[in-house]
Amino acid sequence: MNFGQWMVVDIPPEKLFKMEGQCRALQATGETGKLAASLLRQTYYQQELLQAAVNEIARLELQLM
Repeated sequence: MNFGQWMVVDIPPEKLFKMEGQCRALQATGETGKLAASLLRQTYYQQELLQAAVNEIARLELQLM
């Protein structure tokens, strides 16, 4: 694996559609909804990156064993 390749976030289309639906519902609620939608998008990406980091740590630990 190339160095840092695990940090490329690849969210499956199903999750993207679900996230976009939730974000559009939030945006329809007004000005604070836009902020909430932005935070929701950021949270999705952070969760995917955290999962990738955990997977990479597990992979590296297996190499040490």
